[in-house]
Amino acid sequence: MTFRTDSAEPGRDDYDLARLLVWERGFAKYDADPKADLLRRVHELFTEAEYHRALAYLAASEQDTDRLAAIEAGLGEDTTSDAAWLAGQLRTAWARLDELRDRIDNSGTLIDLHYMAEGINYVRGSRRQHELRDTVR
Repeated sequence: MTFRTDSAEPGRDDYDLARLLVWERGFAKYDADPKADLLRRVHELFTEAEYHRALAYLAASEQDTDRLAAIEAGLGEDTTSDAAWLAGQLRTAWARLDELRDRIDNSGTLIDLHYMAEGINYVRGSRRQHELRDTVR
């Protein structure tokens, strides 16, 4: 199966493409063969370039915890330097961002979740985005 040759909706930015990709993943999970259904949906909706842009957008929101752990290990016992302070602040910010994303994903319908998610450029339901990478090649 090949990707579209022309965009179904030209002019979409990476955020919109990522939202559409995660949205389609949500629909595909109800099919008897979710991976095949997602593959079909992606190839019907995206050009190859759009698909890779959407994946890159989602991948950019992943936290590089291994790199941060390596930086912290390199600091050793140093807890007073600017680098140690920055690493601690980054770890705290990531934890708070994770909590915010979880709350958006787990919220009911009392608020406009799209409005909230768009405020931090978060694609609702994308916390499991590795499933997209592994499914569609």
